[in-house]
Amino acid sequence: MAEESRGELKPIGVVARETGLTPRAIRYYEEMGLLRPAVRVKGADRLFDASDIQRLSEIKRLREVIGFSLAEIRELLETDDLRAQLRDQFGRTSDPMDRIRALRQAIDLAERRLAIISRKLAQIETIRAEEQARLARLQALLAHELARQPDPSGSSATVSAPSGSTTGRS
Repeated sequence: MAEESRGELKPIGVVARETGLTPRAIRYYEEMGLLRPAVRVKGADRLFDASDIQRLSEIKRLREVIGFSLAEIRELLETDDLRAQLRDQFGRTSDPMDRIRALRQAIDLAERRLAIISRKLAQIETIRAEEQARLARLQALLAHELARQPDPSGSSATVSAPSGSTTGRS
């Protein structure tokens, strides 16, 4: 049977608990075309196999940990699907030209994936640089304010700003 070759099929509630996603999120990912459940019976729960659970875990990781948009996730998942096809194609042939063609296509896919990741890293680096500049402005402002404070001993010496990101004042 085809269903048996897929392994154990699980309803959406079980899959939601296993992946840490809500059933609503899983249905949304399906509506967005990021996921196609292994089995969908009219009037019954969707049923998911191990590959579906793995794909949902990958979507969650890409979305929550790395911060990819759904469009970026879709593009990455499409390259995953193409990579799997190329892997099968490569394994089914011993013709050197076919294998070279499959490898070149796999390299193109890897370069596409790397470009997506590089774009995200550049966006993150821009945000990081903005936050570093904000921190530097705040530290300079603190140093300026501390320098304006009179010395408690009565001399005209200035007070230097503390190092680090805390003010050191109560």
